Amino acid sequence: MSEIRLLGRAAAGVACAVAVLVPGVAAAAGGNTAGQSTVTLSVTATNQQTRSVTLHCDPVGGDHPQAVAACHQLQLVDGNFQRLDARTASNCTKDRRGVSAEAKGNWRGKPVEFRLSAANSCSLKARTGVLFDF
Repeated sequence: MSEIRLLGRAAAGVACAVAVLVPGVAAAAGGNTAGQSTVTLSVTATNQQTRSVTLHCDPVGGDHPQAVAACHQLQLVDGNFQRLDARTASNCTKDRRGVSAEAKGNWRGKPVEFRLSAANSCSLKARTGVLFDF
């Protein structure tokens, strides 16, 4: 008799767990993207082709080589690229091999767009950290 009660309790526990998980799965399947973020990042050096990657955050993914660190940087500024300021101590040269960076996409359901020009790739990295380092 106690085995039947134990099985009944286990079945009830599983049913409760499924009831908790199903609404989350249904929301994800229904296209709820309010928490998701996808940004296409591009870097163009003078007289060179444009390099681009896609960065997904919440959950982290895409083809950015340092996606976890890049998402962390964006989380620190809540997706406001204007507030990016990695400005780490750098020994960048003064050479003028201009580089431009661009970001387009959405951050937690809100559209984002950002452009920045720098004297060279070292200066760009000093300003934006790993975000445009690919």
